[in-house]
Amino acid sequence: MKEGYLQLKISELNDKCNKIDQMFSLEKSKIELLEERVGGLKELIKKLKDLDNFKENILKEVKNENQNIINQEIKNISDKIPKSAGEIIENKTKEIDIFLGKMKKYEEELIKQEKLINNMNEKIDYLTKHNEYLMMKLVNKTVLSDREVNELDRRSAKK
Repeated sequence: MKEGYLQLKISELNDKCNKIDQMFSLEKSKIELLEERVGGLKELIKKLKDLDNFKENILKEVKNENQNIINQEIKNISDKIPKSAGEIIENKTKEIDIFLGKMKKYEEELIKQEKLINNMNEKIDYLTKHNEYLMMKLVNKTVLSDREVNELDRRSAKK
């Protein structure tokens, strides 16, 4: 019985070894197949690497060209800004000069009006004093009474 048991175990072990050999052969054939593919893929990988390098070089060139274009545009705009700023400043200066001219004319007109008003005030003061002197003379000569003078003052104050 021991021999039969051992024989059974040996045959099971032998079957397992055969299975492992088959699996090993299968994996070996897969590896060989992969090696064949990789051998064919090596050229493709090399071409992809070359293509990647080409792409990087093109990107660098495009980046450099874009940077040059950007720098040129910045320079052009920088050149235009002072010209535009100068024109704007000149236009604003002209507008300010025109405004200052108008303000000077307005100021001269105000000064003339002020002088005219001062002259009129002086004449009014003169005429008021002159009127008072005349009233005093008329009162002194008894042509008018104090009451009539006061009434004339009140009437003239109402207007």
